[in-house]
Amino acid sequence: MVRPKIYFDTNICIDLANGNNGNIDPNEWNRVRRYIREKYRYCISFITVKELFAALARGSEEFFSTNKQPLEILYGCGKREFLPYPFAFALQTVLQVRHEDLHSEPKDGARLKKMVEVVLDASTKDTLERGIPDRRRRGKFLTFDLDDFDSVENGPQKEFAKILEGIRDGTIDAPDPRKWSAWLLAQYKMTPYSEQCDALSRSLDAAYQHTVFLAALAKNRNYNFAKQESHWGDVAQLFYLCDERMHFLTSDTEFLSAAKGSTQSSRILLYRDFVQRIPTGC
Repeated sequence: MVRPKIYFDTNICIDLANGNNGNIDPNEWNRVRRYIREKYRYCISFITVKELFAALARGSEEFFSTNKQPLEILYGCGKREFLPYPFAFALQTVLQVRHEDLHSEPKDGARLKKMVEVVLDASTKDTLERGIPDRRRRGKFLTFDLDDFDSVENGPQKEFAKILEGIRDGTIDAPDPRKWSAWLLAQYKMTPYSEQCDALSRSLDAAYQHTVFLAALAKNRNYNFAKQESHWGDVAQLFYLCDERMHFLTSDTEFLSAAKGSTQSSRILLYRDFVQRIPTGC
């Protein structure tokens, strides 16, 4: 039997790192983790890593070790599979596009794994930038610029906020499934054929419904686009649901509200509900 897959929202890792001050009891989590290891294939989302990296990049040096704790939890929850950039994952999964044909600098699982491990091995941001020993190759050193990564990966969030602002102002049309899918294909300079657009819109239904939800919110004149840039990450998290075996564990109830009516909403798992469904004795 092929096991289902599961990946975590960023809030799960942050709540756990906060210990008794968080929303997840550490003792309860031990039971949840055992259950996940027995029943699921554990995956790590590019978006979750990106958001945890942002906290490290924007935090002060003195709190580097503390801010790294959610990342340590994410990495240490079991045998892991690192997921590529969500757009690329969708095109690979739905349209069977080769990853090497999607981006000149691959954002694949292998690269994500290396980035996470080098950050975990660093004691400070300064040592990370100067170079730390490669855990696999003796005599080699690895560097990673958290600030540069945060700046580059924050770009799509700002672009998405501008799109929502354009929808409110009437300069950009409200989301349409085929046009939305065509926009995704255009990011990788792919011709948006109707058949491909329809296949993507069906397989990315939860992400599309979340976009529609945000577009409706954006029409409220009190909606602050600058403060809501993280909503792009919420939409991107749901791209992984194009794999029918994938399940998303979160503490954020807005995901279910936003994806209401989606055929994929049953695979968005609220943490409290998930805990209650775990059989006694696990």
